[in-house]
Amino acid sequence: MSLCNHLQRRGSSGNYYFRVRIPSDILEVYAPKKEIVFSLKTKDPKEAKARCRVEAVRIDQEFEEHRRRLELERRQQEQLAQSQVAGESSSSAAPLTDLDSVPDYELDRLAVLYLHEVLAHDEQERAAGSTEARKEWEENQEFLRQLHEQKGIPFTPEAFPAQGVGLSPSVIQRKRERARLFLSAGGSYLASGDTSIIHDRALAFLGAHGLKVEDQAGSLAFRRLCLSLIQKEMEAQEAILKRLDGQWIPTPPASQGVTYCGSHSASAGLVVGSPVVLQVNGQGQTVQAQAQDASLIPSEDNPCLSTIWESYLKERKPAPSTVLNFEGAVRRFIELVGDLPVKAVTKSHFRQYKDALLKFPARLPHAVRKKTIQQVLEFVEKEQQEGSTIKLLNSKTINDKYLGALKAILAHAVDNGFIDDNPANQIRVTHNADKHGDDEPATLPYTEEELNVLFSSSFFVPGQECKFKKRLMRDYGADAVLDYRWLPIVALFTGARLEEIGQLDVADVMEEDGVKFLFIHADQSTERRLKNKSSRRKVPIHPRLVELGFLEFVELRQKQGAVKLFSTLKEMKGRPDKRTDTFSKWWSRYTKKIGVKPLGEAGEQKTFHSFRHTSKRALRNAGVDPSLTDAIHGHTNKSISAHYGRDKDGMGYALPVLLEAISKARMDEIEIHDPNGW
Repeated sequence: MSLCNHLQRRGSSGNYYFRVRIPSDILEVYAPKKEIVFSLKTKDPKEAKARCRVEAVRIDQEFEEHRRRLELERRQQEQLAQSQVAGESSSSAAPLTDLDSVPDYELDRLAVLYLHEVLAHDEQERAAGSTEARKEWEENQEFLRQLHEQKGIPFTPEAFPAQGVGLSPSVIQRKRERARLFLSAGGSYLASGDTSIIHDRALAFLGAHGLKVEDQAGSLAFRRLCLSLIQKEMEAQEAILKRLDGQWIPTPPASQGVTYCGSHSASAGLVVGSPVVLQVNGQGQTVQAQAQDASLIPSEDNPCLSTIWESYLKERKPAPSTVLNFEGAVRRFIELVGDLPVKAVTKSHFRQYKDALLKFPARLPHAVRKKTIQQVLEFVEKEQQEGSTIKLLNSKTINDKYLGALKAILAHAVDNGFIDDNPANQIRVTHNADKHGDDEPATLPYTEEELNVLFSSSFFVPGQECKFKKRLMRDYGADAVLDYRWLPIVALFTGARLEEIGQLDVADVMEEDGVKFLFIHADQSTERRLKNKSSRRKVPIHPRLVELGFLEFVELRQKQGAVKLFSTLKEMKGRPDKRTDTFSKWWSRYTKKIGVKPLGEAGEQKTFHSFRHTSKRALRNAGVDPSLTDAIHGHTNKSISAHYGRDKDGMGYALPVLLEAISKARMDEIEIHDPNGW
């Protein structure tokens, strides 16, 4: 479909309309209508073009599904006629199997089969001449006949060439437009989870394979399959575009042949043939070729990567922030190499993924936030060719966030016996740090000068006017000022992470062996989480915290009957493990205002997490043993000996020893005013 041919402006209202002629081979479906016309309900030309693209894809899909349905009905009628001739009853035909009774791995198999069928059909059209080419030939012959009749000239229509004519220029144009339209719209449908674009095609596909959907709106299996089919359709259309440009993309192998017999249960009725590759010969006939690698076939013992990811979520129950990061890594990997059965995933796929990530932007421009990884890379390449500078992902982010996520998920596959070895292991970015600028750490500690500027600023000095203080009191009350002062001071003298501090209960301030300490731990009942197992620890309260009045602050919260130590912090909606988001944004604004956080990219190195780096550096400069520093900060010590001699709370050192260590980093050069003062 050509976009400009379908967009029209009509009437005094000035609204744009979508208009398309119904192809002759499916006119019977729409009779007596010969064209489809409806309003796009907009006067804006840009918006009209955008809506026209979406509608063009939808209508094109609708036409294709009617063709598939008509062809299926024709075949069924032929089969019925044959069975009646043979004396068989039409009632003997097996009923369709409900999709919701099919196991998950069969949904993966169906998605693989769908991709094969789309590209095999495209390949067959090239070899034997497309049905569209035949229809176009016949329509042209009919048009010529009518012209000749009008002039009284005899005309004998020519038959469609026996050897076929391949793809005509107009068919090539339609294929190209169809592919581009679907690729431009498919990403937005996936991003929003809207599967309507593929519903008709999915139903026709399922019907052809003996399956049905009883409840489209309530069927989770149908929704999941539709999302997979949108992805496969996008893969197919990308391959078709490359074929049209002269780059031959082979048709992927079909999954094992699948049919369902309604007279049995879904599992009992599953008939699986030997794995085969279907190819098209020179006469346009589909023939069986060489045996297919069993690793390419989804099965209960060889689920697709997306199924492994779902299993990982159910079993491991990671923190929401981890889910968000891992989900992005998995999605990008599948966009690049496909939702492969786990046994088919190789190191080559991960090298391909790593190479793509090295060209991926650190921050996604708004224009490509809903695009696939291939489309993002094309955008970046185009921008760079035009002279734009785009900051790319650094090696740490690629290794830890993207590759690390896939390693963890495939380790889960190893643990559950799906694969023997993790193909993601040992795949990482290694290069000259000086050349790529990765020698500079992502986060820097605060300097002595910056800390003195910070704690001598008006917010931290009692009696000084401060608009940040006034706004905080207005929006959250006077207690919020105390919370917002103590959070960074506690971070400076403990090295604890922001969320670890923000999640503290009043009851977490304890005493043992004569040492006051903060008990940093997880709590499943309230979904309070830690970064890892080593994060559970007891941190002695630094002498300077005592001098500054921290215990008085704790006593105040006790008298108020507060459960949380930093009582004015609120949980994020849907994220009970996240209480410091509002403070974090406030901190960024405030430190920028007073000049402690530089503007631009340099500011990304000075965040609240800089307090943790400051504490680490101060303890190191004070000569504290690294293993003691790790115990205070909750860092992992991977040596085997470090796990011996721990108490029931996982502590490897007595609290008096840790207190002596943490007290060595007094940081007296940092002047801090009374945090409890007004």
